[in-house]
Amino acid sequence: MRRHNSGEGQYSMSTIIDVAKVAGVSTATVSRVINSPQTVRKQTRDRVCNAMKQCRYKYNALARGFVTKRSQTIGLIVPTITNPIFAESTRGVQDYANKHDYHVILGNTDYRKEKEAKLIQVFREMQVDGMLITTTDLKSQTLKELQEEGFPFVILYSTVRKGPLSCVGVDNFLGGYKATDHLIKLKHKRIAMLAGAFSFSDKSFHRWHGYKKCLKDNGITYNPDYLLQSPYNLESGRQGAIELMSMKKRPTALFCSNDYLAIGAMEGAREKGLRVPEDLSVIGFDDIPMASFISPALNTIRQPAYDMGTDGARILLSHISTPPEKPAHRLLETQLVVRDSVTSPNC
Repeated sequence: MRRHNSGEGQYSMSTIIDVAKVAGVSTATVSRVINSPQTVRKQTRDRVCNAMKQCRYKYNALARGFVTKRSQTIGLIVPTITNPIFAESTRGVQDYANKHDYHVILGNTDYRKEKEAKLIQVFREMQVDGMLITTTDLKSQTLKELQEEGFPFVILYSTVRKGPLSCVGVDNFLGGYKATDHLIKLKHKRIAMLAGAFSFSDKSFHRWHGYKKCLKDNGITYNPDYLLQSPYNLESGRQGAIELMSMKKRPTALFCSNDYLAIGAMEGAREKGLRVPEDLSVIGFDDIPMASFISPALNTIRQPAYDMGTDGARILLSHISTPPEKPAHRLLETQLVVRDSVTSPNC
């Protein structure tokens, strides 16, 4: 047991040798208790664990990493920690990773490409074994470099059906189509869209394409004035609704490309003296927990965020264990959730 002096006193640092001596076993047995406890008899395992407590032994995961070439950590990059949809997928990632003895390090980009690139660099320097990334730019040089190096990573919330990158996401085109079709079936024709800016959200871009295609399939002319792009936040939703509802021929329905925009839009409509859904129907996208608690409760398109997280983690750990021969692609189903914020137009 090595003893160190400091200005504030002394402290001791035990080694695996100290633990073995106290437990009366070999260092190999202590190592098995640490790394493969199921292979050691319970009586012996308990004796070793008690010795660890007695010696105040702290397992050095970094030292193990030098031997195994793995840190047992993965990086998770999300665009924002304020939107509950990313909290759900993060929980899915953590639950799956923890079951397989992996730890998760979380980073937030604020939808900024330069911050995303920096986080990827930082995670590489931290020697993570792989990464799950919700990216703002699928064609970025940083992702290209990771791919060329053969570094394991998976894109979450992806719209990609095929290609060189492993991806997990939902069919955002179909989700946008479902939302618009729901409004059209209730006889709406003047349908606007409040979208996350296409410059940082390919998800929003694909939802817009679904919206346009549904209008076309139903013989409704697309009006570019009915599209507003904005940041994904409540205030942008409020301001967007005020702008759209100030038009001479205002829309009777509004499809928002996430629930935060939709909830903000409902407040903006109220500020204009309009009732939801009687004067303006509003539908969102994501189905965050708040959507069912506001009044009126929000109609929305649900995406299975938790499952996306677990699927992404499963694919990533598989890639870390065995480099894949080809990328994995997984598209999960969205679901229309009908509540109280949509009705037939009154004009």
